[in-house]
Amino acid sequence: MKLLSTLKHEAQEIGMVALYFFFCFGVLLTLKKLLLADYRIEVNALSTAAISALIAAKIVIVLDKTRAGNRFDARLPLVLAAFYKTWAYMLATLIVLFLEKLFHAYRDSGALAQAVLNVWTHKDVNIMVAKLICISLTFFAYHLYAGIDRRLGEGTLRRLVLTRPVAPQQTPNSNKG
Repeated sequence: MKLLSTLKHEAQEIGMVALYFFFCFGVLLTLKKLLLADYRIEVNALSTAAISALIAAKIVIVLDKTRAGNRFDARLPLVLAAFYKTWAYMLATLIVLFLEKLFHAYRDSGALAQAVLNVWTHKDVNIMVAKLICISLTFFAYHLYAGIDRRLGEGTLRRLVLTRPVAPQQTPNSNKG
């Protein structure tokens, strides 16, 4: 029963965050798939978006609980705090992505030095910069939204975005011009 409650807690904590990243990465990877279709290059957008969203969501959830993730929330204007978080989370994402590539290269070569050399020599700077721009914009939008929501009161912004506006009450004098 402990495992079930742990899984339920994890799903609740990262569910909406992962859904946001899945949507953003899904749009970006669908655009990539459409652009590469002319060259007959296949891209698995759905599985890549799902895995990337889970990784990004977990990074956000973990870093939001650290001092590095929330050190400027109360002291800086919201936009500056969002910029700081975007840079800090991008650095963490780069480290995670590098370690993932290193893991796969190490599995193939069996030697750590050879794996690092393979990862470093087979990097494509243009692809890396394009990914960084897309992921940075996604992180920035998330941090801006989360910051506004926190400052308005947890869940307030979501309710404003997802609910219909209440029609104003008309008083008997409101029809007179």
